[in-house]
Amino acid sequence: MDQLKKDPRDEVWRDWQGAVLLSDEIKYYCTQVDPPLIDHFKEDELKPASYHLHLGERCRVDGEDKPLSTDKPRLTIPPHGIAVVSTLERVNIPGFLIARWNLKVKKVYLGLVWVGSLQVDPGYNGNLFCPLYNLSTEDVHLELGEALFTIDFVRTTPYDESKGCTLWQGRPDRPTDSFGYLDILPLKSAPKKQFDEMRDDLKASKETVEHFQSRIDTFQVITFTVLGIIVAALAFMGISQSGGLIIENPRPWQIAACIIPLVAILILTGVLAYAGVQAIRENKKKGDSHG
Repeated sequence: MDQLKKDPRDEVWRDWQGAVLLSDEIKYYCTQVDPPLIDHFKEDELKPASYHLHLGERCRVDGEDKPLSTDKPRLTIPPHGIAVVSTLERVNIPGFLIARWNLKVKKVYLGLVWVGSLQVDPGYNGNLFCPLYNLSTEDVHLELGEALFTIDFVRTTPYDESKGCTLWQGRPDRPTDSFGYLDILPLKSAPKKQFDEMRDDLKASKETVEHFQSRIDTFQVITFTVLGIIVAALAFMGISQSGGLIIENPRPWQIAACIIPLVAILILTGVLAYAGVQAIRENKKKGDSHG
């Protein structure tokens, strides 16, 4: 660990001032020092005074593991959902530096809210983990290996154990390659749970209203059909009482007057039967959906 405690270039400290590392310094500690400041370092991800970190494989959404892979590279965070994510890169912070990291501004405009810690202490080595909250009303989609975070590094005062300086110490129950200990509960979004419950209640209420509306519509069809049959039957009876087709040589209008009520009765009976079948199917469909 000695190589982590002291900068190998003593001249850096001759006129020391704490400062944010610029891109040339970040590149030096990533390519010329062992262990490197950032594993899987890529020079094209360097910015003037920072570096872009990428989304890693270990992810969890609303308490459920959602590991990413080349076959399943997309992570979806639902509205008001919480995702605990890891970085693709590992960092190895020497004793004379601290790191500060946060979401890229572009991701903030998608509705993501950072709810993690800003500072990485001297001596930390491993992946970085943090929870992200989707504040928007739309799904947020992230891809494995996508540039998601920005990290910068600040030089500290000289590391001196005689003055009580210490490095970050890992613990066996807190491995830096897993966020299981960070998300013991596991972490879920209370607003999302409430919105889901409200949505389910509204859905159930809508189904109830639709069910009653269907019954009312069926009742109306049956009522008007029965009334039509009664009216047609009375008309037919009236025509029969007045002679109807019984008389010899009935005129065309008398024949039509007898046939039309019969046709009306047949049509209305068919409508009534159709309405009944539709009502039975609708009730069966509702029962299957609730089952």
